[in-house]
Amino acid sequence: AFRVFLAPGGGAPGPRRHLLCPSRSPELPLKAVPAAAAWRLLSHHLPHLFSFRMDFAAAGAMERRPSSGRRLERAIRRRDGRRSGGRFTACAIAALAARPAVAGPQLELVKALELPGEPLNENLATKNQAMNVWPTSDVKRELLVGLVHRYGELDRRADDSQFAVAWMSNGTDMVEVDRIAMSCADVDLVVPSRGPYVYEVRLDNTGSSMHPECSCAPGSNCPAGVNATFTDPAGIETSVSLASPVASHFVVAMNEWGEYIADRVLLGLQLVDINAEVAAAGETPDNATASATTDPDLACPASRDEPLGTHDVTMAQLAAAEITIPDNRVAGKWCLVRRGVCDETAKVKVCESSGAIGTIIVDLGHYTADQEIMVKYNRQAGEMGLRPVLFVSKAEGENLFEKLHAGFTVNITIGPSVAGVPPSGFSPGSGIIVHAIGPQAAGMETKKKAFPDLFGTAGWVEVSPLRDIMFVCLPAAKEIRIYSVADPMASIPLLSKLSVECDRSGTHDYRTLDFRASLKSGGVEHYHTALVDPNDAFNKIYYYDTEDLAAPKKAYELNANWENQVRGLGQVRPGGPDDRYHFVTWHCSNLYCGTNHGHNLYVLDTVSLADIGRPIVSIPLLMATSGSFARDIACGKELDGLCLVSLTWDGLVAIDPGLQGTQNAFGIIAAHAEGPFRDDGIPLGSMYLKMYSGAQKVYASKAFARHFYVEHADFNHRPLRMGDSIRALQQREIYVARVADYDKAVSVPRPVVPGMTYPTNRPETDEREDDHDHSSFVVELLIALLISACCVIMALFSLIALSKRHAQKQFARRAEEERAQNQNHYVAGGNPREEDMNVVVGRPVEPEAASAAHQGQALPTSPTVAAAAGLRGRNEPKTVD
Repeated sequence: AFRVFLAPGGGAPGPRRHLLCPSRSPELPLKAVPAAAAWRLLSHHLPHLFSFRMDFAAAGAMERRPSSGRRLERAIRRRDGRRSGGRFTACAIAALAARPAVAGPQLELVKALELPGEPLNENLATKNQAMNVWPTSDVKRELLVGLVHRYGELDRRADDSQFAVAWMSNGTDMVEVDRIAMSCADVDLVVPSRGPYVYEVRLDNTGSSMHPECSCAPGSNCPAGVNATFTDPAGIETSVSLASPVASHFVVAMNEWGEYIADRVLLGLQLVDINAEVAAAGETPDNATASATTDPDLACPASRDEPLGTHDVTMAQLAAAEITIPDNRVAGKWCLVRRGVCDETAKVKVCESSGAIGTIIVDLGHYTADQEIMVKYNRQAGEMGLRPVLFVSKAEGENLFEKLHAGFTVNITIGPSVAGVPPSGFSPGSGIIVHAIGPQAAGMETKKKAFPDLFGTAGWVEVSPLRDIMFVCLPAAKEIRIYSVADPMASIPLLSKLSVECDRSGTHDYRTLDFRASLKSGGVEHYHTALVDPNDAFNKIYYYDTEDLAAPKKAYELNANWENQVRGLGQVRPGGPDDRYHFVTWHCSNLYCGTNHGHNLYVLDTVSLADIGRPIVSIPLLMATSGSFARDIACGKELDGLCLVSLTWDGLVAIDPGLQGTQNAFGIIAAHAEGPFRDDGIPLGSMYLKMYSGAQKVYASKAFARHFYVEHADFNHRPLRMGDSIRALQQREIYVARVADYDKAVSVPRPVVPGMTYPTNRPETDEREDDHDHSSFVVELLIALLISACCVIMALFSLIALSKRHAQKQFARRAEEERAQNQNHYVAGGNPREEDMNVVVGRPVEPEAASAAHQGQALPTSPTVAAAAGLRGRNEPKTVD
């Protein structure tokens, strides 16, 4: 909204003259004022009001257009009336008048980076330690280095590629300055806390990757393949390799929580070769619904509109309905079925219930784009994907059907000895490739060095932020190795090994935390390394004394069971003065782990951790929607460094990590719950996607105090409904978040955001609930007691009403008896007949039932009485009243 004119001449602001005018009315005459006054106004007021930077160059002009520019311009015009002799102070007063009322600290956001969309379709691929912030020689600049995945054509995997990219940041904008291509389309990039080296690693993720070929080590039969053998009636055999299961038709496995699982259902995860005959389903399964009988080779128990035909069907439900393929047609064989009518999960489970050794699903049409099916296994129902599932193209599948109909015997073989056709440009790899990246690498002679013999593929790799050491998880060897990376272009020597089971599963990005502390009050400070739930089981944090890297030893084991015994542990990140505190997030939301799960941040004190054995405080976080949780946390390293927590679709909160002299220790000081991170568009059935969308990983700036870089993933439900998860989730943006106007010496009340609430703090006791917290139990108990009380009151009223009715009927009966006695006595002059006494409420009964009838028991019902009472066709007696 302003244009600043500077008089010619260099140097810092001095006695020169400056003009400040609204940019849309440059003809407005404003008197020049001393440079000191202009500098004072611009540097102390306008940056806070409109968040823009004034660069006093030697000469020139710069424009910034904040959102309130037009309103401010109108205010200035009204004040000055376009009269000559307008004062600079008029602009200042108008600017101050236009300043919004701000109460306390604020979180200000600006978009710093957006990766290109079509046709490149680039996304951030920064899981684990794949992004970091590096300082530079310029104190006003810093470097961000991360991994970028280029999808290219979204409907094909063959053109995917990955790059290590370096961006230069000035605190508001990020500009790409370097890019290095990776050796395969799905690798892990390890970015340490300082440059110029990054580490490319081949991962042990054959079962959960879109590019399993990137996990192939040299000399192995990889990628896995599918071999088909056809034997004609004369006994002549021919063999072919099916290309579509490797190149274009893929199977993914998920659990009921929407997490990818690496079970043996997936091609390439078989431990032994499987060679079996193929049999078409041929007939509609027994006891299938009427809507599932359109084609005998579909093997559908029901349509997609019925519970048994969806991806949520379980093996137990099919067994209860006794749905199997007739005559043991597929028992001990591959079950060949067509796609359509019901979900693929239902087809697979019908085949498995019928004794098939595996399932082959044939696609519907001839598609040029890649195709993918999902098979769901319900872990809570005890299901595991132990029998393989293959997805083949229509051309290859129809060939299998034709051979079977022609009397051929068809065998399919998969397993470790069967290799597939690798994609174009593929090369196996192992170990580590070291790359030099960024401005520091410009003058280096060697920018790349490979160490293929260090190991094969890894579960995860991380580099310490304090020391030149690298931690490598090797799942097959059940160990974590420690290497030295002091001079990675020369050698990467092995220092020691830890016998610890580890793998890549879980939702937390960081598995190690290297720090220096005593762990006990009065103890000696040593280097320690925390292993955060290394194999994603039982929420364990193992603390090792790694002062002597040649002989690390276990110092302490912490069971982080504050919200759940076995799952959900999230990030463990350092913060506070000298990184004394460790902040722990929870990645199991209230959708799966009970009320308030994921809604608290826990603080561990490394000075007394072994003495206390639990968090010193839990911080309730602002939450609004089901499924959100604290995704990540990052803390600044400066003296007054704050922490920023990402809450997926619930935005961001800033926390004071116990700064020295603060009045707000471990309290939320600011929150941002508006766009772009706030969006309620995810439907209830897909709430698990919140862990992958909204505000994601956070990185603290090293050049700009109280600045943070926040990854943003955008969600669109429409592509997801069509099964297109890539288009549904786009992680292409990075925002800069700045905590403004915070004074630690001033007490700040907890921010109040419309529509968002704070959960109740968890009781800090040693005995904790497994799957629900104490507060929810108390609420449920109170509700149950209230309902019980209502039931008791209703029962009492019913009894009173029944008693009243019974008394009225007794009174009526006695009155009738007295009237009859009087009448009989008057007419006959004698006693009433004995048979007339055997009548209850006007209904004739047998004499021996009279005593029972008066006690409210069931009466034998005659056909006449039953018909009158509406009981025709029923044999059971009816109790009177």
